[in-house]
Amino acid sequence: MKWHDVFGLKASRFGDVLLRRTPGIYPRFRGLLSRSEDASPAARLSTRDRLTARTLRQARTSVYARTRGADSFYERWPILEKDVLRDEGSTLRQRAWLHTIGAETGGSTGVPIALRRSWSSVVFEQAVLDHIVERHGGVDWRSARTAVLRGDTIKDPSDMTPPFWQHQHGGNYLALSSNHLHAATVADYIEALKEFRPDILWAYPSSLEALYRLAGSTSPVIPGLKIVVLTSEVLTPELHAEAARAFKVPVLDYYGQAERVCFSYSVDGKSHYFMPLYGRVELRHSYDDETYGLHEIIGTSYWNAAQPLVRYATGDLIRIPKGESEVEIEDVALGLRPHAGISGRQSDYLVSPEGGHLIGINHIPRGVPDVAQMQVLQPSRVQVEIHVVPLATYSEQTERLIMKKARQKIPASMKIDVVVVDRLQRTARGKAPLVVRTCGQ
Repeated sequence: MKWHDVFGLKASRFGDVLLRRTPGIYPRFRGLLSRSEDASPAARLSTRDRLTARTLRQARTSVYARTRGADSFYERWPILEKDVLRDEGSTLRQRAWLHTIGAETGGSTGVPIALRRSWSSVVFEQAVLDHIVERHGGVDWRSARTAVLRGDTIKDPSDMTPPFWQHQHGGNYLALSSNHLHAATVADYIEALKEFRPDILWAYPSSLEALYRLAGSTSPVIPGLKIVVLTSEVLTPELHAEAARAFKVPVLDYYGQAERVCFSYSVDGKSHYFMPLYGRVELRHSYDDETYGLHEIIGTSYWNAAQPLVRYATGDLIRIPKGESEVEIEDVALGLRPHAGISGRQSDYLVSPEGGHLIGINHIPRGVPDVAQMQVLQPSRVQVEIHVVPLATYSEQTERLIMKKARQKIPASMKIDVVVVDRLQRTARGKAPLVVRTCGQ
């Protein structure tokens, strides 16, 4: 149990101010973010170099840096892969003058990675979220009423009697369970949200998708709602547009990671911008699809003195139109030009019977009508299950379309079953990944 949970700080408004919006630190970060909004290309480069140099000074004294001969030249640092961070993470840690906070990745690519975060990095993260929500939704998150539909554990998953939510932070937060949301309970969720009247609805994309699609003719419009904030899963432009139409408010989609090495966001679902003050971004080409070049994000943290990460390979891929020059790609990394969003993870693949990686699985759900949600499971190298949460209009024709699209990505040597379910499989953190492999690799 973490120290701030022991004293009940995590679910209290006092703890929220003390830990995440610390007086003296938080206002300074908000000022930095405001001043950085209209920074010129030259100013962004200067800031990048200055903050990179500070991170290298912090990181080069670590055991990790010494054993690899890393110095003050950024380009001479090796790419930090996930397995190295997992196995040698303690050798990157530094002493911090304030208390450090434990964290870990969700383990979507294998064993979760244990991390340490400095107090200032936690405060900076909150300052970034408050900044973009106020700028694009006109809401001060410090005093806003917030409904949360993410990974909160509210009650036993087998207990299907309402309520499926709890009030927290002195009644200002309504934490709802993603695990209990399905067709038979969605009306209860809508009514609870309408009664609570949140300013902000903060959700996983898969949970929000289930909420508004399963609501059907029951209007998901929530009185008083000013902005929907989505994160932690890939949100397609199509789902972004659907959510904006359904809730009739701005939809802010942001990308980050437990490692906190970079941050990007979008308010239209199409143009995503990196925040250059958050961390250094390097883009490594992975492969091309029909329209885009897929580039892996390599990030360097700026604000975590407890465990500074240099050139960390996130495993996350962004889309950039094919044919972009090196200069244009560098402008994307500096937040001067947009990218087209997160395409998924390097791990979003199926394994063929021969051991090869089958990519582009995220294309299967695109354009399929009459389906609330879809998930692809692989229990063995020769078997794939496509789990479908159906709408009332789901039919055999819909299933034939799913099979046709799946066969464009999955060879005939692999058996495909379409399975109708009432909800998707979720991780311990409440996320619903597109691809779930239990066959290794």
